[in-house]
Amino acid sequence: MAGPVKRRWWRGGLWAGVVVLAGWWLPPAALGQTKLPADLQALIAEALEANPELKQMAGVRTAAQQATRAAGALEDPMIGFTLKDLPVHNWSFNEDDMTQKMFEVSQKLPFPGKRRLRTEVAEHQAKADDLSYQDKANEIRARVVQNYWGLALAFASYDIAQKNKQFWEQVVQVTETRYGAGMGMQADVLQAQVELGSYLDRLLQWQQARESLTAELNALRAKPAEAPVPRPQPLRPANYTVKMGELLQLAEGRPLLMALKALIVKQQKAVDLARKDYYPDVTVGLGYGLRQNYYDKKRSDMFTAGVSINVPLWFESKLRPKVEEEEAKRGAVREAYNSAWSQLEAALKDRVAKLTRLDQQIKLYDRGIIPQAQQAAQAALASYQVGALEFSRVYQNQIAAYEAELKLQEYLKEAEENWAALEWLVGQELPRRPGGKR
Repeated sequence: MAGPVKRRWWRGGLWAGVVVLAGWWLPPAALGQTKLPADLQALIAEALEANPELKQMAGVRTAAQQATRAAGALEDPMIGFTLKDLPVHNWSFNEDDMTQKMFEVSQKLPFPGKRRLRTEVAEHQAKADDLSYQDKANEIRARVVQNYWGLALAFASYDIAQKNKQFWEQVVQVTETRYGAGMGMQADVLQAQVELGSYLDRLLQWQQARESLTAELNALRAKPAEAPVPRPQPLRPANYTVKMGELLQLAEGRPLLMALKALIVKQQKAVDLARKDYYPDVTVGLGYGLRQNYYDKKRSDMFTAGVSINVPLWFESKLRPKVEEEEAKRGAVREAYNSAWSQLEAALKDRVAKLTRLDQQIKLYDRGIIPQAQQAAQAALASYQVGALEFSRVYQNQIAAYEAELKLQEYLKEAEENWAALEWLVGQELPRRPGGKR
């Protein structure tokens, strides 16, 4: 499995450089630069500033950045005081020449390279945490966009249901008039009334959906569930054409993958650091001993200096297992990268396939099915009013027109959701041209 990592390593690094230099990745300050509706951009900005998940990851990122400052620092020096060679028969400080009040200071000096490696381990961990934060910001952006268009669907579907409710109110009047004149059937009246009642139910369902989606959007921006959200812009057809090869190249610079690469480097440094434990550290110590005079006998103070090293003796029980532990962690991160890349490839192919299918369905409904269904429904009602058509045809044509309008809105919303997810997967916003006629 090391092959894919090596092959993608330099490719990912190259694309990461291009992405960062071009400003294509999605840092928090750059989100929403494409032509998104102004109210959606405002919601994204609020979520990136206040989202609790993002704040939590920002705290982790800040902590990791602070950890790099201390990683390569020396250990605290040791200061000691010793009463040296004090006779116990009289506890006198001036009887024996060797009696001293000793003040000592020592400093441990790690083997050359250890402090540098500790700093590099911490730096790459901080880099990984920063990239993970960026990926989370991109995820929050995608979730806001998806909920925004979900709310747009709820509003549009409510309006469509309201329009059809008004249509069926008209149909009820027509069936009652025809039945009263002896030209229609009571069954037609009842069926029209049942259909009218079903739209009242649909209106309640879409009202509930609007409230739920509003609450979800408010949760993303840390607002109370009942806080008002302006009505979203209507869903519009757009050009969802994308090229898989270009997406795969861009995806190699996704912050999540770059974070895993930083962790691989970190673990390699951790392996090197564990191997450095095979070499001893040095402790340098200084001491100054105070001696008291004995009557007319002058005693000078004593100075002491010393060097000590630890002996890395326990190879099998301590040192080698530590090296193997860090190597295992490095292998695990490599496999995590390979797994993430495989899943990303599959997700991209899935999203592209869905967008291709949705693009065709949207064009089909927008340019063909809906205009024809609306014309058929209006013509059927007119024919029924003059007794030239059965009520069942009016019913069928109107249901077909309603379902076609609703289906188009669902397709548009699904396309926007997939597009937002695609931008999160590749780690950048993708340019898109308007499409369709609506």
